[in-house]
Amino acid sequence: MKNKDLIISYPDFFVSELHEDSIWLKFSGNFFHNFISFDYQDFLHDIFTMISNEPDIKSVVINSAFHESGSDEYMRFFLLECQERDLGHFGFSDTMDRYDLHRFCNVIDQTIMDIKALKKPVVHVCTGDVLALFMNISLACDYRIITDDTVFHNVYQEIGMLPKGGAAYFLNRLVGPGRAAELLLHKQRITAEDAVKNSIADCVVSKENLESETMKVVRKFSQVPDQTLYGVKRLVNYPLKELEEYLEYETEQILKIGNREDFNDQ
Repeated sequence: MKNKDLIISYPDFFVSELHEDSIWLKFSGNFFHNFISFDYQDFLHDIFTMISNEPDIKSVVINSAFHESGSDEYMRFFLLECQERDLGHFGFSDTMDRYDLHRFCNVIDQTIMDIKALKKPVVHVCTGDVLALFMNISLACDYRIITDDTVFHNVYQEIGMLPKGGAAYFLNRLVGPGRAAELLLHKQRITAEDAVKNSIADCVVSKENLESETMKVVRKFSQVPDQTLYGVKRLVNYPLKELEEYLEYETEQILKIGNREDFNDQ
């Protein structure tokens, strides 16, 4: 691989590894703590840009191992005390200010658009308890692999928030508006079985076989000519402008809820 800057290691946050002609982006730790603490907002965008332009990389694997980012961390980010933040500085709520919430939405939106625009197929893998936020990011990927113990949690329901990350957009196209609404409103826990049944995941494997099964998928991508891989992805994702407009609208609605005086009383 020509671009050595793509091999990165930030312990408890982000590590990139090369496996044959596939690059694996492994995220871990507490996403919300890292989000607040890490000032380089365009970090992921720049990584995706470099990957897109790297001819030796055929595919990308995103491993969301945010096992320290559970329901408590999600609610603490929006509602409760957080030492990294100047509490109530803007009077937005006890802890959440307009800048943090808007920045959070922008980072998620940019990441989803980067995944969709990437000139490589993207495989998402995850295991165990996973917030719906990371399920939504996985829906932007081209192939999704989960383990049989995976459970997606719709925590946003508990605080009167909306799901961030294109959930309604993607699920509407996968299973139709009625089933999408049911999954987002009436399911607090989406099991691995639910995920496969509703096309949220393409493949369920045991935890022990996760890496080997993922390698089987990326090797299949490696057998397809580059122009065909990117060309089919571009056609399937046409038009991206519609997704971009949806994400902007989604952010507007989330900011409206966050701006309500009674939001932090949930």
